[in-house]
Amino acid sequence: MTPMGVKDFKEQRQYTVTGPVMASMALLIKVHKKNFPGRAYVSQIDDPSYKICAELTRILNPIDAEGESFIKDTYHFKDMLADVDMMEEYTMGSLDIIGMFPYVPVKKTLEVVREELQKDETLSSRTDWEIDDIMKLLEISIETYFKTLDGKIYFQRDGLPIGKSISKPLAGIYMHWFERTYVFNETGEFRDNIVFWKRQMDDIYFLWKGSKEELELFVWKLNGIEIRIQFTLEVEKEGFLPFLDVGILKKEGKLVTKIYRKPTHTQQYIHWGSNHPKNMLLGVLKGLIHRAHVLCDMKEDLIEELDLLKNVFISNGYPEHLVVKTLQESWPRETLKAVLKGVQQDVEVENEKEYFEVLHAPYVKGFTEGLQRRLRRLNIGFVPKRRETLYTNLCKLKTKVDFNDCKDVVYSIPCKECGLRYIGETSQHFCDRVGQHQRDIRNRKMSNGFYAHIRRNRGHTVEWKDAVFIDREKHWKGRKIKEALYINAQNPKKTVDKSRILNLEKGLDLDPIWGDFNDEFRRIISKRVQRTV
Repeated sequence: MTPMGVKDFKEQRQYTVTGPVMASMALLIKVHKKNFPGRAYVSQIDDPSYKICAELTRILNPIDAEGESFIKDTYHFKDMLADVDMMEEYTMGSLDIIGMFPYVPVKKTLEVVREELQKDETLSSRTDWEIDDIMKLLEISIETYFKTLDGKIYFQRDGLPIGKSISKPLAGIYMHWFERTYVFNETGEFRDNIVFWKRQMDDIYFLWKGSKEELELFVWKLNGIEIRIQFTLEVEKEGFLPFLDVGILKKEGKLVTKIYRKPTHTQQYIHWGSNHPKNMLLGVLKGLIHRAHVLCDMKEDLIEELDLLKNVFISNGYPEHLVVKTLQESWPRETLKAVLKGVQQDVEVENEKEYFEVLHAPYVKGFTEGLQRRLRRLNIGFVPKRRETLYTNLCKLKTKVDFNDCKDVVYSIPCKECGLRYIGETSQHFCDRVGQHQRDIRNRKMSNGFYAHIRRNRGHTVEWKDAVFIDREKHWKGRKIKEALYINAQNPKKTVDKSRILNLEKGLDLDPIWGDFNDEFRRIISKRVQRTV
């Protein structure tokens, strides 16, 4: 980063990962397909290039979005269809790019990206980095080593890894070049046959003017351009074609849409009895109602979809009166939204609140609702934070991390002779933090709690193998607070009592109100320690 002009340590920390780990490969089961095939993907979390990829993605996304065929989402696609004049002789079709990400040629992609960066007049408003530096970082980020559940290590020699954030804009930019060269080219053999062509990642929707034989020849020639980029064709049946999550119907010179679900859709949504805030559960229903109002052009399709949602959510445990009330209230609200959108007005959401601070905490049924109301009076928002679930405990799809390789933990290490414990936190791999403590002991560093204890008590030693993790927290401030809470539970006095704990400091200053929870924190520590005995 220094050769790029990023010399400030704090700025460098924005792009580096503390305690990096090798990316891991896992298998995502496609439950909606026959025989349940799996899709291999790379988990990039804490990979050395994780933060760099996020920044590169931010830089490249606008270039991808400027592509002629770019579709942001279904609503964006729906707006595009409204401008299409549909002729009877046009044929609707869709193309699917087989396994796009792993088959995108990296060398050509990087060449195209460099050309696009050189042409981008807005690049300087997004980053101060030079194009050569961006390209070098892209080359580094695309090189992916990953390990599997059985511990084997692989290197992806070509193609883009599924799971890395940078893969999406890179694949999009390459496909825009491919389309400009072989699809939209004015001198192309089939240019006049293509009336409309839009793509969201590996799914393409098009309108074709010509015979079925010409269409099949066009797809055959596309498949011969780049051997790894292969397309599969699907054409309309009886004037109907599904694309993304909409069904598109040709009717009276227009393209009419409605909600489309695959035959394997289970109609299962988050259950009313699940441990989630009720406003969040209702938000799922309201979101699907809004989707129905926007995507269903015909009234009969909308009524059919809303009736389906009513039955589906009642079967998922939602109170019938609440579902009916939400559906009834949606009509005036969605009508108003449609009218205001038509006249291009910006409308403030009624009763919208702006919060100065937001509390992230686990949801506790019956308690969180009252806490939320009290926080609201102080202009403090509340966002439920996910903790342990049945899924996280039962579905182990990723490689298990060794004890010494764990990071973002609050730990406790005892003295072998007297049993007093040291409580600390680290964002590094635990083995690295232990190594730092051991180095401080060898160097007789008095600011280290372990060495200070050993010096005061001749013959005492640290029992490193009995270390335990009391808690885990990714956010550094949250980890510091948890460390202070556990230290305070062991040592409630204002000053450090060396007969109760090995620490030399109490950590962050805490409000005295936390002292009421000391018994609970001590119980947590005791429970964690007993597990290792």
